[in-house]
Amino acid sequence: MTNSFRPKFAVLIFLTLLLSGCNLASRRTAGPSVIESEFRYDQGQGDAFLYDVKIYREGKKNSVRLDVYRTGDRLAIFARGYLGKGVLKGLVLPDSIIIYFPTENEFYSGKLNELISKSCSEKNNLERMLIDLFVKRPVEIDYSMTDFYVSILSDKGKKQQFRLESTSCAESAELQYDFLESRFILEKIDFSNRDESFRFKAERRKQRLNVNIPAEKLDLSIPDDAVRINL
Repeated sequence: MTNSFRPKFAVLIFLTLLLSGCNLASRRTAGPSVIESEFRYDQGQGDAFLYDVKIYREGKKNSVRLDVYRTGDRLAIFARGYLGKGVLKGLVLPDSIIIYFPTENEFYSGKLNELISKSCSEKNNLERMLIDLFVKRPVEIDYSMTDFYVSILSDKGKKQQFRLESTSCAESAELQYDFLESRFILEKIDFSNRDESFRFKAERRKQRLNVNIPAEKLDLSIPDDAVRINL
């Protein structure tokens, strides 16, 4: 995995809340365990989203499309370039994540916090928070066991906007929700560091709510010869 891809990798996994300074080290070790090699779930009721993502870093812009499928307490994500080539596929579970990079044939399995070099959010359950942001507005999430807090930018009408910050991190994210089918849905994400040398913007292109999510959207198989990303 090249150095230029590593910051994009971290942001795609955590959308807005990971730091741009992550530093992954890929070493050739054993492949996936039996448990990691194949995650299979039955089809279920949930939501499907498509986001257009733009990543600005050091004066350069990259674009991807991000498919997000939510069922119960998990997220399935699939990032692809605008020519349709898959960049990554992953699962976010309440206490861990697993991400596979088909082009590099590499995978990561573990905690989101471990992806961050010199993490400012080591004590937080970032997986649970990420899942919650797709089903709740930030003001509806319990932050009592974290160092995050929410500022309300606008909470009137059918479009509401919030800023999510941490007492130990310089970065922040602005999140916009719109009201669809009797609930608020995450519409826009704008994450940046203090000097705006790094910025991540995502805007929802379309959504399907309360639909049946096919099992293949939730499946993740890791080849036996895939290389584990160790930190």
